[in-house]
Amino acid sequence: MAIKLKKGFVLRKIGPMYSAVPFGKMTTEIKGMISLTESGYLLWQALDKGAETVDELVAIMLDTYDVDRDTAAKDVNEFLDYLREVGVIEA
Repeated sequence: MAIKLKKGFVLRKIGPMYSAVPFGKMTTEIKGMISLTESGYLLWQALDKGAETVDELVAIMLDTYDVDRDTAAKDVNEFLDYLREVGVIEA
């Protein structure tokens, strides 16, 4: 199953902080900004640009950070769990 972000967010980097800010109709579903880590920001951008699988996201983590595959996969899955919890991944 492909991973898809819901539409209606703008990514922002303000100083050292990363956020996904809802706009339009999404503001009725999501109250406030979604805080992201640096790697979360990277993964969100990848999803926004068309990455659709855990394997694609893990590959991006491996290309960007000095981590092993297990650590990258764990981080990606935790990030996706967070996105599901806050309701920004399409079902």
